[in-house]
Amino acid sequence: MNRVLVPAVIAVVVVVVLVAFLLLHPGTPPLPLNETVINSTLGPGKILPTSGSYQVKGSYVIVHQLNGETTNQSFSVLVNGVYQPSEVKSGVLEYVNGSNYHATVVVFQLVNVVSSNYTQIINGSGTTIILVHRGYAEADLYYFGGHLTSSQEQTLVSVLSRYLETL
Repeated sequence: MNRVLVPAVIAVVVVVVLVAFLLLHPGTPPLPLNETVINSTLGPGKILPTSGSYQVKGSYVIVHQLNGETTNQSFSVLVNGVYQPSEVKSGVLEYVNGSNYHATVVVFQLVNVVSSNYTQIINGSGTTIILVHRGYAEADLYYFGGHLTSSQEQTLVSVLSRYLETL
């Protein structure tokens, strides 16, 4: 009986430890852009380790970075002036440094708003902003480093749309 009991106890301990680890270290959802999309659409670039998931608590954003650090930042880090803290539940921040460009993607998982579906592309002086809203989620891409071609814009809209539809 002891020979059967010892492996069973060890198995239970391992399961408890794994469950505790998963609960204490929630996984980061996948990022909207991966390095394949970045390199093929925007040119050589790297996702920064300060990217990660976030949760909104009051007027602060708790960011769980890919590098393992957790930061507490002002709600204004999300860049968007449209939503109030009470309308954003959580989301993802992705920072990309490329050769001759920088991009930031902010994903919002929204609450207390009306579901909508739109895409907007804004070209500024050396920048492009792409806003994609699907249902109760929005992705805002800020590209600094010149203008994107219409092919690049459409590829990014497609990638962001597919990402939002998985949330």
